[in-house]
This record gives sequence, C-alpha cells and structure tokens, in this order.
Amino acid sequence: MDRQSTTTASFNAFREKLETEGVRESLALLLGLTDYRFIGIWRFNEGRANAAVHFDRENPAVMHTEEVPASATYCCYVRDSKGAFVTAHAMLDPRTEGHPARDVVATYCGVPLMDPEGNILGTLCYYDFVPRDPEQIDLELMIEVASALTHGNHVPAYPQPPSA
Repeated sequence: MDRQSTTTASFNAFREKLETEGVRESLALLLGLTDYRFIGIWRFNEGRANAAVHFDRENPAVMHTEEVPASATYCCYVRDSKGAFVTAHAMLDPRTEGHPARDVVATYCGVPLMDPEGNILGTLCYYDFVPRDPEQIDLELMIEVASALTHGNHVPAYPQPPSA
C-alpha cells in the first residue's frame, strides 16, 4: 500500500473510532501506529499549558498531565510558528538548546489545532522521554486529524483543575 492509501485508511479508521468511542480512544488508535509513548491535545491558557486529552501507552489509566508554563513545552514552537515542529532527539537539536523540556522530553512531533480564522486552539502531538524516529509518524495524517478535530468541535476546552 502506498503512503497516500495508508494515510487514507488510517484517517478512516481514526474517524470511525472518533464517532464510536470518542477523542481519547481515537488518539490511542493513532498512537498505536507508532512506538511513541504519548499522544495528546494540548491547550494554552494565560501562559500555561496542559493536555486536554492525554494518552500514555504505558499507563493508559492516567487521564491527566500536570499544568506547566506554556514556554516549558515544545508546543510553544507549534503555537508560535502556526506550523509543525518535529525533533527526533532534543539533546542533539540546536533549536531546543536552553528549552526547559530538553532534559525530559527527548522526542516530539506536533501540529497546530487551528480554528477556521487561523487562531491556535492548541496542538496535537506525539512525544516521548526517549528518542524516537519521527519518520514513523505520518505528518499528513496528523494534519488531517487536526483539521477533523477542530472542524468537528472535538477539541476540548482547557482542563479545569481537579476539585479539592
């Protein structure tokens, strides 16, 4: 099967899963096409960032991440450029030099989630603590998924802190 056929088949599987089981399970399906540990939809709010949807391959029961400064995520590169950002090994990537996540998040692949007016709603991203080959991620598929999520109003709001 050629790359375009694979992208189409994967998108159709994603869309079916989205319609039947929801956003988180549909993202888990996409994660299963890679060996990355995490996939998520990250949102920004007043200088902070958090995953509105999070899936951890090793700990699928974990539903949430910790809120962090937006500048402490590679998602800030996606937000600021309104384009994809990919790093296979952050410690070897001069673009991430001095970035707070560099010592923790080794690999990242993210695309913007944008509304029809071009405003950034957040990011759709894969990431891991160990270096991974980003060539295994179908960037065209990610862009199609990001569009489907935003146009279908499937991008959740910024997560609210748990009630005390």
